[in-house]
Amino acid sequence: VEFVEMEDWDALTRLLATSRAELAMTGIAVTPDRAAWMVFSNPYVDETFAFVVKDHLREEFSSWASIRDLGAFPVASPNLPYFIAPVKARAPELKFQMVDTMKQIEDGMKEGRFGAIALPGERGSVLTLLNPKYTVVVPEPGTIKIPLAYALASRDQDWAYFINTWLELKRRDGTIDALYGHWILGKQVGKRQPRWSIIRNVLHWIE
Repeated sequence: VEFVEMEDWDALTRLLATSRAELAMTGIAVTPDRAAWMVFSNPYVDETFAFVVKDHLREEFSSWASIRDLGAFPVASPNLPYFIAPVKARAPELKFQMVDTMKQIEDGMKEGRFGAIALPGERGSVLTLLNPKYTVVVPEPGTIKIPLAYALASRDQDWAYFINTWLELKRRDGTIDALYGHWILGKQVGKRQPRWSIIRNVLHWIE
């Protein structure tokens, strides 16, 4: 397997159009606009729309009603109009500031420039580990799901059929659930063994 780093969406378009890359991963959200120019596999997981907010704003973003009360509050967001539309339908006065890369979001959080970021909760949880002044909030009632899939080269349906078959096998044998549990939910696959130490393994002072 050869891995090719994807710098931006323009690069992804060129790599897939020229078959320089056969498959793009990971965390690519499926949207109608993207489906118009690339082939997607079946979704392998759904992310949950959330807001990553500064701690003192947790309550304000806990419900759509309280978000509407904020009026024209500025929110940073990746440029995904398909998923921003249902958010605007729930809170039409929010002012979205589009960002092109996750690095821009990370830098803005570190510098404290963003009071709120519209992100999948699964990705936001990782960012809050690096930026403890922020927390993830999924507003209620109702959740917005964001399907993720692999983007495939050209329009090769045989290749898409193979990838979809492989994904279905991995879903049914528990691989996808196990990976999601480990990497997203933080579950340990097996019992963690204590690190080797002189006190335990040589001197036997502790169990």
